[in-house]
Amino acid sequence: NLSVTFKSYDIDSLREVFAKYPGQIACVITEPEKNFPIPPTYLKEAIELAHKEGALFIVDEMITGFKTELPGSIKRFGVDPDMATWGKGMGNGFSICALTGKREIMELGGIRKRGEEKLFLISTTHGAESHALAAGLAVLDEFATKDVVGHNKAIGRRLIDGATAAVKAAGLSDRLEVAPCEWQPLFVFKNAKGEVDNGFRTLMLQEMIARGVLFQGIFSPCFSHSEADVAYFVEAFTDSLAVYKKALSEGYEKYLVGEPTRPVFRKIL
Repeated sequence: NLSVTFKSYDIDSLREVFAKYPGQIACVITEPEKNFPIPPTYLKEAIELAHKEGALFIVDEMITGFKTELPGSIKRFGVDPDMATWGKGMGNGFSICALTGKREIMELGGIRKRGEEKLFLISTTHGAESHALAAGLAVLDEFATKDVVGHNKAIGRRLIDGATAAVKAAGLSDRLEVAPCEWQPLFVFKNAKGEVDNGFRTLMLQEMIARGVLFQGIFSPCFSHSEADVAYFVEAFTDSLAVYKKALSEGYEKYLVGEPTRPVFRKIL
């Protein structure tokens, strides 16, 4: 009840929310980008709008951090939000996260202003995990001394090119889309009517896993991935498309073992 939403990356939608709830919005929190192009000036305009309306602007880099750029999309777009959050990408999968922000804001949740109201809590959920801190330091060192982001994006481009070519060769370009997002390629699976379909998505997950590739509809490049890994993925993907094509004419139910996966965030089990 204390949250309202707006259409992502739509500055007019954000303006409408501020107009509807004048003086009531404390902050705007949003991911800086998704697996599709966004208006290049959006973040800058959104931050300016939030500040004009007396609100903070928080960027959620849990997914984009250490993938789109170093340390994340705020550098890619050249913006300076009030706060930003970071997730496991900064520790190569280890349980580490970070809440960062401008000093005057972070001090409101700190312990140095004795006698004043503490406005928010900084959790120590991962506080005792010294191995995760060590992993984070090691990751920062790798990124500082090597072109990790450049390598990962090159892997992403190669995978996108290979998968797209396989889809085209199978004659499925209108039924399976590979989003051209080099930092995290996204696959969109559709049924015979051209509708996004979770049954067909699950079928492809099943077929890829059967061919030795743990897959959930996205691909997250990492520094250990090689061209050989991409070739292995594309080969498994190409073989799986043969089953996908049959399912389009005969129904995925004939080939899928079990039920289609369902969204994690849902109200009905």
